[in-house]
Amino acid sequence: MGSECRFSMPACLCETTTCTLPLPRRRKASNLKRQAAIGGIGALLAGIVGQSNWVFNGTPVSTGRRTVWTRGANFRTGRWAADDMDGVVLIPMDEDDDLSIDDMSVLPEVEPAIAEEKQQEQPKYPPLDGLTTAKTETPKYPPLDGFNAKDDTSSQSPGGLVSLRGDGATSSQPKAKRWLKGRGSVKRRKLDENAALKDWLSDNNVWVSEKADWGKMSSPVNMAVETRETAENELSGRGLVARRDIELYEELARVPYDILLTEESARAHFGEGCISKDFGAYGCIALQMIWEKFVAKENSRFAPYMAVLPSTAEIGASFSWSDEELETLLDGSPVKAMSIFLREKVLSDLRTAKESFMQDFPDKFPADAFTEENWIWAFSNLFSRAVRLAFPDDKKEFVALVPYIDLFNHNPNANTYITAVCQAGNTALSFALDEKERSVLVLADRYYDKYDQIYISYGAKSNGQLLLLYGFSTERNAKDFVEIPVGQLLDSAWMGEAKKKRLAELGLESNAYPLFRDRFTQEMRTFMRLATLEPEDLGLDEDDEFDEVVKALAKVDISTASEELSERKALVCLRGIVKSAMDGYPTTLDEDEALLKDRAMFELLPRNQRNALRVRYGEKSIFRASLATIDRIMNNLGSLTDFKVKEAKRKAQDLNSPFGRLGVDFNEAGIKAKNLEELMAELDV
Repeated sequence: MGSECRFSMPACLCETTTCTLPLPRRRKASNLKRQAAIGGIGALLAGIVGQSNWVFNGTPVSTGRRTVWTRGANFRTGRWAADDMDGVVLIPMDEDDDLSIDDMSVLPEVEPAIAEEKQQEQPKYPPLDGLTTAKTETPKYPPLDGFNAKDDTSSQSPGGLVSLRGDGATSSQPKAKRWLKGRGSVKRRKLDENAALKDWLSDNNVWVSEKADWGKMSSPVNMAVETRETAENELSGRGLVARRDIELYEELARVPYDILLTEESARAHFGEGCISKDFGAYGCIALQMIWEKFVAKENSRFAPYMAVLPSTAEIGASFSWSDEELETLLDGSPVKAMSIFLREKVLSDLRTAKESFMQDFPDKFPADAFTEENWIWAFSNLFSRAVRLAFPDDKKEFVALVPYIDLFNHNPNANTYITAVCQAGNTALSFALDEKERSVLVLADRYYDKYDQIYISYGAKSNGQLLLLYGFSTERNAKDFVEIPVGQLLDSAWMGEAKKKRLAELGLESNAYPLFRDRFTQEMRTFMRLATLEPEDLGLDEDDEFDEVVKALAKVDISTASEELSERKALVCLRGIVKSAMDGYPTTLDEDEALLKDRAMFELLPRNQRNALRVRYGEKSIFRASLATIDRIMNNLGSLTDFKVKEAKRKAQDLNSPFGRLGVDFNEAGIKAKNLEELMAELDV
């Protein structure tokens, strides 16, 4: 062990040179991990790391026999280094990646006196094998988004930036394919965006102050730059959290109507007659979003709001995925076909707009801004953030993008909903109100403690719907379901048109029905009984006229199981549809379940793959439960025939009794009431 080395290590790894790392101070047992980390740094300096590349961030300041590393920022965690690890930051890099000084989010400022001393001082010790000090002059590269590089230091690297490569090679020029961003810079950028949005909201009469005022309490919620769902351990972007304790039914947020993005605001923005009258509300709002974001940019009235809207990749809605991702991650799932259909429908609206009216106003709709990529971005935000509202004085619904309120995240168990109100719901004054007196309101559905995240409900959505429109899925979705297509049954069934007519009379769907984990819907059971009816079930021949079949179908009670044979045919048909859907996946339920249980491996997967896996696993679980239910019902169908036989025998015995011969029906309840009021009177209640 070298004479200068003061580390308590089993075998010193710095025998060939004098150890210059700072001597760790005495610490309690809780600091053993930190001391072990310092020992690991010694191992790195000895060059035994293999082919891995590491970067030390900090400024070494010579103080005689020891080198002290000044305080630096931890770019992996966004936290400051502490105590003996001050300034020492390990950033793993790929072997073919390079590092530029512009890539760092925070670098310590070098004091002029120390910097001058460092330039005059000659190196005291020879460099280690594979350890080379970064060159003083480095090429200047354009700053990254969200980085504020200083003009006087952007082309000069501080002396504390050291590159250690396992192969002994020095860092070459950075490649354009990848930049290393410090997480701290992203959070600072989001904090700045939140602050700008807060000022903009305050200027537009939205109460967001953290201080109380005359007649007003402080705003109960605060904007968080990043939230995390604890159940799935998934980042959920920005959100609203409780700034203080919140009471039940307390007003959480109120946004005036004049800063909403609606079809009305879009048509007013572009001018009368610019947008076709038959162009939909979502398309109109998308046009205004793209103009504000990519044409007006910082000059837009909505610039602070546009800055906080997430990118298409950050949302991650499956309709915006590439064909390769859909084929790989959602093969076999109904969500795959739904995603392809929705994406094509969205893009067809853009093509329609370009052909019908956008080409007539090139100054208002520049081609470089209204691209397919930006169009998908606008619809990704619309599908995941827009709400459907109706004011009490005007029952007509409209779609709107509501700044600030659209930061609420989803929880299926939340009872908080967004409502449109006129002067806090005072409809007596509705005829005297103008748009500025209308607002969108959110009230607390329960008591919240300080720092609790506040949720709203997007509705009873399946995991497939959540991924398709919102870009996430949950593992504990009690509302989960999967739709099965059934329309093809009527297309190939006997007298399919007559059956479709009967379905229309009953008000039933003829294309698809939802399957739940714990039940079959009555509507689906009724449809399956009707679809599998044969001529012999109706006492008809196959060549009977259409009208005769319609009359016969109207007489049959298909709301309940009547005959064992017909019910068994309906269940066998349903089982075949479910089994075919279950076999359409490239992986089995057990394989997906094993990957979900391996949390370490599961969390290493990309976000889209994790969400797709939750969707597939939920669908397969529903299919498996449905198959088990169908088999159980079919095994008990024999009891239906036994019950009917026993019922027929009992009626025959009753008819042979004295009262039966008199026409007394023993199955009647003996109550003549036709409604609830008559029943209460008859029972003397």
